[in-house]
Amino acid sequence: MLRLCLGRILKDCSSSSLHRYLIYPLSSQGTYRNISNEAQLGPNKTNEDQTTSTKSWKDKAETVVIGGGVVGVSIAYHLARLGMKDVVLLEKSDLTAGSTWHAAGLATLYHGGINMKKIHYYSIGFFAQIEQETKKELGFHRPGSLRLATTPLRMDEFRHQMQRQGWHEAPQKLVEPDEIAEMFPLLNTNGLLGGLFNPADGHIDPYSLTMAMAGAARKHGANIIQGVPVTGLKLNNGRWDVETPKGIINTKCVINAAGFWAHEIGRMVGVEFPFVPVHHQYLITSTIPEVKELKKEPPVLRHLEGSFYLRQERDGLLIGPYEHQMKMRLCDDWVTNGVPHGFGRELFEPDLDRLSDHLEVAMDLVPVLRTANIQTTVAGPIMYTPDLLPVIGPYQGLPNFWMAAGFGYGIIHAGGVGRYIADWMLDGEPPYDLIETDSNRFGKWATRNYVFAKARESYGMNNAISYPKEERWAGRPTARTTTMYEKQLERGAEMGFHAGWEQPAWFALPGDEKGYKPSFRRTNWFEPVQRECEMVMNKAGIVDVSPFGKFEIRGKDALKFLDRLIANNLPKVGTTNISHMLSPSGKVYSELTITTLSPDHYFVITGSGSEFHDLRWMEEHARIWGYDVTLTNVTDDMVAVSIAGPLSRNVLAKLTKEDLSDEAFPFLHARHFDVAGIPVRGLRISYTGELGWELYHSRKDSLPLYEAMIDAGKDLGVGDFGTYAMNSLRLEKGFRMWGAEMNMDSNPYEAGLDFFIKPNKASDFIGKAAIQEIKRKGLRRKLAYLAMDVEDVDPEGNESVWSSGKIVGYTTSGAYGCTVKRSIAFAYLPLFLTHPGLTVQVELLGKLQNATVLKGPPVDVESVRRRKKAKARASS
Repeated sequence: MLRLCLGRILKDCSSSSLHRYLIYPLSSQGTYRNISNEAQLGPNKTNEDQTTSTKSWKDKAETVVIGGGVVGVSIAYHLARLGMKDVVLLEKSDLTAGSTWHAAGLATLYHGGINMKKIHYYSIGFFAQIEQETKKELGFHRPGSLRLATTPLRMDEFRHQMQRQGWHEAPQKLVEPDEIAEMFPLLNTNGLLGGLFNPADGHIDPYSLTMAMAGAARKHGANIIQGVPVTGLKLNNGRWDVETPKGIINTKCVINAAGFWAHEIGRMVGVEFPFVPVHHQYLITSTIPEVKELKKEPPVLRHLEGSFYLRQERDGLLIGPYEHQMKMRLCDDWVTNGVPHGFGRELFEPDLDRLSDHLEVAMDLVPVLRTANIQTTVAGPIMYTPDLLPVIGPYQGLPNFWMAAGFGYGIIHAGGVGRYIADWMLDGEPPYDLIETDSNRFGKWATRNYVFAKARESYGMNNAISYPKEERWAGRPTARTTTMYEKQLERGAEMGFHAGWEQPAWFALPGDEKGYKPSFRRTNWFEPVQRECEMVMNKAGIVDVSPFGKFEIRGKDALKFLDRLIANNLPKVGTTNISHMLSPSGKVYSELTITTLSPDHYFVITGSGSEFHDLRWMEEHARIWGYDVTLTNVTDDMVAVSIAGPLSRNVLAKLTKEDLSDEAFPFLHARHFDVAGIPVRGLRISYTGELGWELYHSRKDSLPLYEAMIDAGKDLGVGDFGTYAMNSLRLEKGFRMWGAEMNMDSNPYEAGLDFFIKPNKASDFIGKAAIQEIKRKGLRRKLAYLAMDVEDVDPEGNESVWSSGKIVGYTTSGAYGCTVKRSIAFAYLPLFLTHPGLTVQVELLGKLQNATVLKGPPVDVESVRRRKKAKARASS
């Protein structure tokens, strides 16, 4: 029974860092009361803050930022501070209106991902820096934060996060229950197994932070204009006309940082964005004597099984639950019908019934809550994307249109995202890899129903355990399925999700334990994946590779365009190669498989997660260079199956009249021919490193082609395999993967891509000068191969690598090598540690596992094995 005292909800929250005047809707139909200017002036507000600055109105700008929340203001500040002239920020009402003003202000270094940690790390440092720069008190409290574990599985997750954190700059450590009790004396520690502590964390007043950045942005030359909504956007000779009631601003770049009004901005340019506002509630208690008596502020708590955060607020406590997906509420009508007119500094009527389960756990954890009174309840909208990550960066198909929206945690993201976007805009490339936040990662397949289902799932599972190879099922499948999808399910396919596509990860055959059984250790797919790898190595296997991004590039300038875009030479007509697009600083922007069909027609393949990321880069440079080329995205129209293994030629020979011999159809060659009467574009290539073909064909033909290949291989012992087996096989052969071994965090030489890079080719390709300089200066680190013997925990990637008690590098990807019967991994290490035979340690679930540096890939590709056998026969 809920015993938390429900005191009278006060309008005026007298907290030190929450300067709020809380206004509720007058009716459940969504009529909101506007807040008067007088009511908006909190303790730290001044009339100067509220002034609409139109004295310096200009009809031209370099960049217009739309939205005066904490993220938009941070972008304006960083652009101006780093030297961009004529930065204009337009806010339709007042700065912080929307989600910023009512945010709980949590600031944590923790993030379960990879490079989003860098965003958090920069933000924490920036908050301290802007406080010093402006000499303003921002209410920045830094008691640290503590994630609590009450189950052994949660402790495994913490150990898993520790192994991924060590090679990053931010401090983090595991703590025992005794330490937790010392940090937060009011806790009931019964049932606590441990915690994950971030000592530099805390919370900040979002309003004061935003106003401090705005003042500093003005001093650096930015023009911040309040009370001026954007009413239209039109592309005009490569520049944007930003229409407002005050007039038109013509600008080179537009940044949509409009929060939950970002949909309205998107519709001005014909785009539907994949996010939805969610009702988020938190409570603030009145003074609790035991809290008041604490000698120092305790860390911010996150009780993950209870699904809430809790921190001190003045002499009381603030509790913010994440409600179960069946109880939580979406503002889905805002996506459909638009944000209610006049909404800005309003809140929803609170619904405490939705919080009761969470509050019961909170009262068990902090018993003094049972007699506390609620002083304030905040129920406001925050934005959610389907995967909880924001949408950041330039938008494909809209030149110089940038996104900075969908922030469920905008306060901690604000500083880092502002700097990240400013660096990207000024340097012409992102400062590091954040493909997971790419603006175009959700295509047209991400319908409203999908977005709503995923946002509900993500919010309701906000504190769920984050596993390797995580799969979440709401909203699936999307429209991105092939006609062989149902047949694959019949044959035991356990699906993975890749850019909207359902793609078999592995196959559960009779006798296997079916279903998705996530774990930090080896689980139910371990044995089946070994079986699939053995089948490919000794017979052949069929794998669905439809999610690859696929483009047709045509036109009289197609050759010149691609030659300037990639660091490799273009393949000859009828052949295929691996090429890389580099950034101006020589980082690996993308990896492409290019097939030359004719001198003015190319077929280009990229990874599933980089489809629009790569297409945007290509379109941007085609526009800048003025080349006569046409880029067509055929990803949804053309799907693919691959067959690989020593018997793959035998299977295809039953289905085609095409000569598939090595002489007639060599490695890295391409042909149009029929398989089972179905036209295919066949590429002699396989990501497994075995004899194989990738067969690209019309989406409508995927089922008959797949069934014909399965039937033809049945008597040869040929069957299905999935992406888990493919990953193990490619790692054993030393095949790099974009997004892991190479991305915007690495250059091609340290990634071991020397063979594909032609620094002296005639064309002045992007990054040419940079990689020549890199080669001249030499490398400080290199990608190495590691092999290790472990009992039940295999590397996945992003684990810390140790030597002599010090972290010296990190893995990029790893798996159990089913052929070599050992765990294997790629890792970036200092050059002096890449010598074959040296031993390092890889951190796996709290243990340092010895790993040996190998000379090269532990398994040769099929063509090398064949040549070695031929040489051995000749010598004998």
